[in-house]
Amino acid sequence: MIRDLFSSTLDVLHKTLDLRQQRHTVLASNIANAETPGFIAKDVRFEEALRAAATPPPPPSSLPLMRTHPEHMPLLQVPTSIGNMQGTLVVTPSDNVGHDLNTVSIDQEMAKLATNTLHYNASVEILSRAFDQLKRTVSETQ
Repeated sequence: MIRDLFSSTLDVLHKTLDLRQQRHTVLASNIANAETPGFIAKDVRFEEALRAAATPPPPPSSLPLMRTHPEHMPLLQVPTSIGNMQGTLVVTPSDNVGHDLNTVSIDQEMAKLATNTLHYNASVEILSRAFDQLKRTVSETQ
């Protein structure tokens, strides 16, 4: 019963922490290889997929959606479970390719790493407060 009260929030926070950890690893690898000839910077993209997975599906309509022309926008495919959602490893485009063909911009990678760390810490704080609230609720009912 208690798990049902917090399941969606806890699942989203859990998946967010996992994906932010993956992104941290990739960004740290980019920074570590900033001087490696031919190294291509990468990133992990997951925000849009996480947002789509965390958003409840719209109520079913009486008419099913159909794609009637190949140039129409594709129908949104929402993962059945947030636990199944994965980040996508992408090559980071760069206008600053050196003579050694390395695409890492140390300033951009450090900024992405700082932002990712900030979001990770915010998610940890939210998760911590959710558990504190649960702990207070349980202790007050005894």
